[in-house]
Amino acid sequence: SVLSEDGTIVAHLTINLPARGRTILGQAAEQILGKALPTLVQRALKCASLSPDRMSKHVDSVQDQVWLQQQLKSRGLVAFVPNGAILPRASGVDDRPMADAVPFQSPPGKLSTSFTLPTTGVTLEGMGIPEGITLICGGGFHGKSTLLEALQVGIYPKFPQDGREFCVVRPDTFKIRAEDGRSITSVDISTFIQNLPFGKDTTSFSTLDASGSTSQASNIVESLEMGSDVLLLDEDTCATNFMIRDNLMRQL
Repeated sequence: SVLSEDGTIVAHLTINLPARGRTILGQAAEQILGKALPTLVQRALKCASLSPDRMSKHVDSVQDQVWLQQQLKSRGLVAFVPNGAILPRASGVDDRPMADAVPFQSPPGKLSTSFTLPTTGVTLEGMGIPEGITLICGGGFHGKSTLLEALQVGIYPKFPQDGREFCVVRPDTFKIRAEDGRSITSVDISTFIQNLPFGKDTTSFSTLDASGSTSQASNIVESLEMGSDVLLLDEDTCATNFMIRDNLMRQL
């Protein structure tokens, strides 16, 4: 993260030092800390190294993205995805947009909507996801998880050319998934789960090694306690035995 206080820029970053087993590789670490890091600072944080035009476009884009996010609630929407957005990433370890990806196109009908951005004056057309329950369905490798992955980072503004800029969700959006093995302390999951082995109390549930279903139930409760109004769930990363408790899910 980068913070600006009284004109001073403070960059917070993490560097993984190279190692072989439990031994730090000193010469490789010297290359990182003594050469690579100063070069990155020079290129990224020195104003003289940056293009004024690109910086101006970046600021304008972020301002419009923040404004767009603020409009969602008044429109009765939880998310917006613009036409032409490039949602897939280059790979699982490369967050750049996929080179040959198919641009997003909103389905015709009531989901289509538009916004005129105040800073640049550009009118964006795309898909507005309304409040309520929205089911995204389709065959394998059709982009369901890709869309959800773009939405789950929609709380943050993107830089221009990211492909997902102006793909926004409300700031209180949470992504819910099963997390086998997570620790849980005093969470009331009795709304979802009542009967556990050995009569374990689910009104104040604690464990150091949660199952898929108890971890997902806890994640939902904790999100709601934090004030979330929007929950994103991807069936691929959810606990089937938890989801099947819902009557609508059983029908699906």
